[in-house]
Amino acid sequence: MITKIRLSRRKFIAIAAASSAVAGVTFLANKSTKKNWLVSACTSSEGQHFVAAFDLSGQLINQVKLPARGHDVIAIPNKPGHALVFARRPGMFALEINFVDGVVVKEIHAEIGSHFYGHGIISSESNLLITSENDISTGQGQLVFRDASNYQVVERFASGGIGPHQLALMPDRRHLVIANGGIETHPAQPRKKLNLDSMKPNLAYMEISSGKIIDSFQLNNHQLSIRHLAVSQKGKVVAGLQYQGVKTDLVPLAISHHGGDKLNYLSAENNVWRKLNQYTASVCIDDVHKLVAISCPRADLITYWSLSDDSFIASEKLSDGAGLAFSNKLYASSGKGRVIELLANDPSQHKAMNFEGMRWDNHMAAIVAG
Repeated sequence: MITKIRLSRRKFIAIAAASSAVAGVTFLANKSTKKNWLVSACTSSEGQHFVAAFDLSGQLINQVKLPARGHDVIAIPNKPGHALVFARRPGMFALEINFVDGVVVKEIHAEIGSHFYGHGIISSESNLLITSENDISTGQGQLVFRDASNYQVVERFASGGIGPHQLALMPDRRHLVIANGGIETHPAQPRKKLNLDSMKPNLAYMEISSGKIIDSFQLNNHQLSIRHLAVSQKGKVVAGLQYQGVKTDLVPLAISHHGGDKLNYLSAENNVWRKLNQYTASVCIDDVHKLVAISCPRADLITYWSLSDDSFIASEKLSDGAGLAFSNKLYASSGKGRVIELLANDPSQHKAMNFEGMRWDNHMAAIVAG
């Protein structure tokens, strides 16, 4: 079922005006004949865990049951209709799913002594699946390189910190950026954070060919965990933060980095940061309109920021909104079973797709169906 929601004219104009590089540019229609689907992990009202694909009109394509709660989903290049879903931290599985037929193609298991952190990327140039993992015995973060053809482990490299979470390819396709969240965990205490007083999050860059960390940057507040990130076409990294300190502290919750000698906080008034409840989820970049979207489910908000100057632009209400994806337009999902199209050319034409009985998880991905 599709209904419409309204983005206020005032907020829409504010967003468009703040995107200075694209004032007057209309949203681009997808002229390709390829179909696009959105994919996300989800949980049913009965507590069962799935990963599901649906088209941009809100039609459910297929859903596949998972052995436990999922987290991130990534498209598999050159395999239309296929995606990888990763278990939520500290998970032990990742699955390749064929959503055309609704079947599991391949199961990937963390090796003994390791667990997944819920994220990974595929480097087509290197034919590698690269996942963020934890060496349980030492508590140190690792990136595990697997052959993308058969998912066999090729090599392991230190991530440059503890608790590596999301990672992304840089535009040169030869380097990775890693959000080392700094939080030590152990499967015996699955959701407990073991080192909050001594955590040292950082943003690290790795050379894929050697597995060497070539640069690393820390924040001045060691309890701001760097969690999720996105990279622009020009190599600017934007990351969302989750604060692990005192609940009454007022802290910035997003950073950027673009080749400088330090990390930069995104710019917003204190009342904006206060509303976000010390927590961000997904980060998504719209390069065409120089916009960054950051979801804040504990605040029931999707926030918009300028990619050009890191400034806050506006926010929109979305109850438990978390997953974000870009498929010619920005889309957001929520734990209330909704998926909405953001920033339509005509604000009155915002579409909401409602999936009864589904709670969408923290992340969403766009894949090519065929």
